[in-house]
Amino acid sequence: MSRVDRPRVRTGLLGAAILIALLPAPARTADVNEVPSGTILGKENCQIAKGALPDEILQFYCRGDYENPIRKSANGKGLFDNPRLTEVSAKNEGKYDVNDQGTVVDVATGTRPDFMVGFPFPKVDPNDPKAGAKLAWNYFYRVYWEGGFHTESPVNWISRADGLQRRFNVDVHFKYYDGAPPEIQQRIKGNPLNLLSRTLGLVTEPADLNGIVSLNWRYRDADHKDNAWSYVPALRRVRAINPNNRADGLLGSDISEDDGPYFDGKPEEFNFKLVGQTTILAHYDGPGLDSDGSNVHKLEPGAKVSTLVTIREPAWQVISPKLRVIWSDAPGWQSEPKQLAAWAPVQYALVPRKVWVVEATPKDKYYIYGKQTLYLDQLNYNGYWKNKFDWKGEALNNYAIPGTMWFKVDGAPGYTKGGGGGNIAVALNYKGDRATVTGMPIAPVEYYVDIPDDIYEIDHLVRGK
Repeated sequence: MSRVDRPRVRTGLLGAAILIALLPAPARTADVNEVPSGTILGKENCQIAKGALPDEILQFYCRGDYENPIRKSANGKGLFDNPRLTEVSAKNEGKYDVNDQGTVVDVATGTRPDFMVGFPFPKVDPNDPKAGAKLAWNYFYRVYWEGGFHTESPVNWISRADGLQRRFNVDVHFKYYDGAPPEIQQRIKGNPLNLLSRTLGLVTEPADLNGIVSLNWRYRDADHKDNAWSYVPALRRVRAINPNNRADGLLGSDISEDDGPYFDGKPEEFNFKLVGQTTILAHYDGPGLDSDGSNVHKLEPGAKVSTLVTIREPAWQVISPKLRVIWSDAPGWQSEPKQLAAWAPVQYALVPRKVWVVEATPKDKYYIYGKQTLYLDQLNYNGYWKNKFDWKGEALNNYAIPGTMWFKVDGAPGYTKGGGGGNIAVALNYKGDRATVTGMPIAPVEYYVDIPDDIYEIDHLVRGK
């Protein structure tokens, strides 16, 4: 970002005067809140977004690679912020802290509580040395609120010249053992392994990759690294995987397991630093801003959502319309008069949102990225435009999942996310001038799913069913 409001640092009057004299006058940053709603950001007017987007992303608009409307509000029934999540979070004020290892602990006991719900830190002082870690934990507990969920995630290699080059499909099951609404959390019958989450991904196509399974266990204990395994049908063996490889590209793509829902590294393995706060143009699921929530449906027990899971308790399914989500996702796209980047997310809408700017640096010096910049919404802790840098500070990749609206539907516990057709992830490789796009074609997503523990057992990888 070109300008952020940084946390205050106390200096002597003389030192402050000298510092001000030496600094160049800051360039004026346009106030995106003054831009009329409906304005299309593109090549001709890209400078109105200077300072409101990462510089590398802004260049895609200035070159004519991206075009998206700026929106100020939702016209449908969706909400940017989850009222119940906000209400529950308020009860956590003053209850928790972050210890020297970077773990959330109860102030009264100094240990990690068995269960937390809502943002652990509903109010964060930007001058607090631990502010970055506290903001990161708020982000994680926003993700955990969704409970267990399932989706099919097509992973697409997109090149500028040819569009889709290759695709593989992963059937993914996430289970969080903490942070879900109380009605969902009560389904957890004990947690003897002291787990925080488990993830299972089964590759279903193409044929040469069919049957590959990855399994990850994440523990509450700060000193206990993730356990990860993979099953490859050609070898007919389950192999333990070094969890440090979670940041590597998945099956050769530009998306990694540590990307996940936005940022999914183990929190205690990173240092988080608050470097400022500002307003950015956050990318949202554009059609979702106009949705009435009718595409979110309640699933009753007995419904089958995957080859591995049959619904045991009520869950909620989002079925999004089949829309053009990236530029090359349409017949004859190469012959159209206007040409955007093949991976340009045409269903994005850009919404001005106040964010915390947090830098995540790995404690492991052999981690593939030296720094990641997170832009976390100050109200709902959604993450936007994650920029990833090498150890010399050069921007390499950007990972972007659009914000999604919350809907109150049919007894769902504390509002459910709903998609309007643009809920894709774009992993952009700056140097390679290519992208990996998930969610194309769009598949249903099920939230608050009571996923059986046994599908996450190691011997299940071999059975595969």
